[in-house]
Amino acid sequence: MIMIPDEKKEEVRQAADIVDVVSDHVKLRRSGSNFTGLCPFHNEKTPSFSVSPKLGIYKCFGCGEGGDVFNFVMKTDGVGFEEAVRTLADRYHITIPEKEQEVYDPRQHLKDGIYHALRFAGNFYHQMLAESDEAETVRAYLKKREYPWKTVRKYGLGFAPDSYDGLLKAAESAGVNLEYLHESGLVKAREKGGGYYDTFRNRLMFPIFNPSGKVIAFGGRTMSESKNTPKYINSPQTPVYNKSEVLYGIQIAKNEIRKAGEVILVEGYTDVISMHQAGIRNVVSTSGTSLTNGQVRIMKRYGDTLLMIFDADAAGMKAAVRGISVALEEGMGVRILSLPDNEDPDSYIRQFGSEGFLEVRKNETRDFLRFLAGMARKEGRWDDPVDRKKVLSEMLEAIAVVPDEISRQNYIQELSAISRIGDRALNQELDVLRTRIERQARRQSQRNVSPGGQGIRVSGTGGTYREKDVQNTAGRTEPGQPAPRPGSDRNGSESTGDRNVQPVHDEADRGAGRDRLSGMGSSSGRNERSPKRPFRRPEYEKELIRLMLTFGERLILFVGSHCNEDHFEDSLLRNLFMDIIQQYQKGEPVTVEAYSRREHPYPELIGEVVLERHAVSELGMKKRGVTIHKDSDPINTARGALKSLKLRFLERSREKLHDDFRDAAPERKSEIQDLIIKLTREQNRFQQEALQTLFPEEAYSDDNE
Repeated sequence: MIMIPDEKKEEVRQAADIVDVVSDHVKLRRSGSNFTGLCPFHNEKTPSFSVSPKLGIYKCFGCGEGGDVFNFVMKTDGVGFEEAVRTLADRYHITIPEKEQEVYDPRQHLKDGIYHALRFAGNFYHQMLAESDEAETVRAYLKKREYPWKTVRKYGLGFAPDSYDGLLKAAESAGVNLEYLHESGLVKAREKGGGYYDTFRNRLMFPIFNPSGKVIAFGGRTMSESKNTPKYINSPQTPVYNKSEVLYGIQIAKNEIRKAGEVILVEGYTDVISMHQAGIRNVVSTSGTSLTNGQVRIMKRYGDTLLMIFDADAAGMKAAVRGISVALEEGMGVRILSLPDNEDPDSYIRQFGSEGFLEVRKNETRDFLRFLAGMARKEGRWDDPVDRKKVLSEMLEAIAVVPDEISRQNYIQELSAISRIGDRALNQELDVLRTRIERQARRQSQRNVSPGGQGIRVSGTGGTYREKDVQNTAGRTEPGQPAPRPGSDRNGSESTGDRNVQPVHDEADRGAGRDRLSGMGSSSGRNERSPKRPFRRPEYEKELIRLMLTFGERLILFVGSHCNEDHFEDSLLRNLFMDIIQQYQKGEPVTVEAYSRREHPYPELIGEVVLERHAVSELGMKKRGVTIHKDSDPINTARGALKSLKLRFLERSREKLHDDFRDAAPERKSEIQDLIIKLTREQNRFQQEALQTLFPEEAYSDDNE
């Protein structure tokens, strides 16, 4: 089996700046030597996601996700290890040999095939637009809209010919699998007579990209004059496309949004293109769908403020009102820009240019409260006392979903100024609404757990387990089971350097093969935003590993002389301990950096062992005139961890003897009782004696001299 050579993987790893890659999805802020931000894998309000540029790893202390730059691309793009390496290689201009054979994972194989079919379709449509005589009317249409060819090329615009099988025939001639064409929504099965036909026909094609620049879907605008033909049709949901979590133009706008700290949200594809072309590039579109929480979370990775621009018609205003609460609920600041009647961003930009847009934006942008009040005045609802109370209730309901208290109070003060009602009365009503919201959240949380102890569904397991069963199997070895080696799962299946051996059972189970190894459970993809409580490995076990990796030979010898692998309760940490000893005996480097560059699951484990959620910065200590040395005496730190390790080991051993005693034959029970007494005495000794007596550093000195 020929895979990407190890030296190429290492070359890509060294070239790929993990802060740069993660910043495509997370707004990072420096925190000491690391960076922090809001986790992209679960919904959180307080940053718990940490990135270490020195080690090239990331760790979320909220949901437990972690790993290296390859893991991050696999998780965010939903691709396998090899595809993640190739994606990063393309980004950093590293040549990778063409793949000859790869580890087979049916789900990942399907997704890779869909990506291939979509990429082929994008090239086919673009070529048709550029060269087909049939596309002359489309080229004229684009010219009329003042789209030069560089804009057409930048956005990959294309033309779907007015043929039932134009794409189908071209794809089959090129060897594209029909299954992938069908699964990607590019062709449909005929209802009668068998066979397939093109989904998009006689349409201007807008490819839709994910943040990494991969084509994941298409939108097609009809070129037909028939009133019975839908103006726009879009790709269906597929394993690579969830329209509720996609924003058109994000692959181009993301860095501009980050610079501006603001997202401009419009409705249509042409709105985005026209504004980008006019130099206003922090713009994305919902592609005609109602704004969703998933879309807002994507925007919030790059900016904290949302400027919504919707068409001035009734439908556009309703869409704006619906979107306000969604954005507020996710913690974004919201402003609204209303354009003149019969205008949309595309038409306004083409008519008045970027200067005209910036002028109307300056004069007409309102915060969401003044926008809602203005709408109520236009509708005649503000002057009627009964209707006005309903309007105020609607505005308070919007404020009530805002997650942080300070923002809510700012909005209450603003609403008080608008309505001339005291903030005390408004706060009383707000408290009622907040209580209702919290009650509903509790009920929803209770619904997520099956009643009657029937268990919870764990993604990727193929079954339902009681919560205690999940805890019992998370990251530990059952009696009588051999411990899985690093790089293998609990069933003993080898994990090669390609990391993509385990089949993924459903779309929500991205990265589940890694999660089964790490004992954290699947994150269930992007749709399930509540973080599953990560499995907590024993802190004293992690501390011993950290000291061995950080201080090298002295601590490896000290810890190794006072414990062995049997003392470790966590199976992965046990295997890591054994590997450290083996690497040391072979004379191989045993450092944090070396293990951060090793194969799965080492980078994830190192992130969990080494990265800290909270750390005092050097600048903070300097300002306060204090110095904190965490590892001023690493041997003594190790002694404390060893004591906890030994006490827990003795407790586990005693519990097992008690279990054995219940089922033992009469002649065996006396022997077991003697063993329990000895263990109890040993526990008492470890609890009473001084650490220096229990764990002398001289324990290995004779061997070391």
